[in-house]
Amino acid sequence: MPARTQQLTGALEIREGLEGLTPGRIMTLYRRAPLRRPVDDPRRVWQMFENSSLVLTAWHDGRLVGIARVLTDGVLYSYLCDLAVEPDVQGLGIGRRLIEAVLERCRGTELVLRDSDISAGFYARLGFERVHNAWMRRA
Repeated sequence: MPARTQQLTGALEIREGLEGLTPGRIMTLYRRAPLRRPVDDPRRVWQMFENSSLVLTAWHDGRLVGIARVLTDGVLYSYLCDLAVEPDVQGLGIGRRLIEAVLERCRGTELVLRDSDISAGFYARLGFERVHNAWMRRA
């Protein structure tokens, strides 16, 4: 992703928890980001967030511009389920700020995530390493 010359005017606020979120806001951000998640059922989307260990949101001038959602045991592993940033502010450091906040709160654990090749460069620049020793099965 090319660097942007645009900058955020005003403060970026990182919040922990579900304050200010609604299923509709989450679904809109995921569709716009685009983050490929099943977002057709508002009840299911809200359950994803209620059942998460950590939810961080980024707000700029009262507007939701980013989300990070984590599952963790708090000791060994943390799984970054979702990282989404509004397209018009991607490349301005919001994703980086959310990742830094996740790393701070999940200190001492291995932070693992699944990603497409679209964002691989972003994660590599933040010090993530690609691993090939994983398995997945849908329940």
